[in-house]
Amino acid sequence: MFRKVGIFAICAVFVLALSGCAGSSSVDGGLEPVETLVLDNEYASALNVEENEVFALDVIRPLAKGYRISGAFFDPSILRMERYLEYDDDGEARARYLFTGLTGGACDVLVRMVPAGGGEMVVYRQVTVSVGPPKGWFD
Repeated sequence: MFRKVGIFAICAVFVLALSGCAGSSSVDGGLEPVETLVLDNEYASALNVEENEVFALDVIRPLAKGYRISGAFFDPSILRMERYLEYDDDGEARARYLFTGLTGGACDVLVRMVPAGGGEMVVYRQVTVSVGPPKGWFD
């Protein structure tokens, strides 16, 4: 009796673990951004989101130019960084930042890079993010 219950419990745990892994295998790390801003050709961009919305900033990693991404600078009272992901998209090295808008306001997200051999940090991409209150039913 206990053997059957134990086997059933192990199978149930295995199925739940497998379904959890399958749900988080996306490029966005299991999050669902309301908007993904692809910053391939633009140095500066702007984005408007509501409070508690997740958005993504997607860039080509500047490896071919001899640089590496060194991080993002932003106002943590307005935005929360959820994830930083590096991935390969058909042979192209890319990076994706996922953020959540916390409270109303605006700030710049500065994606920075440094020369691979060392040197001074510079801004690679800049995005001005405006976070507004959630819209009501009739807005």
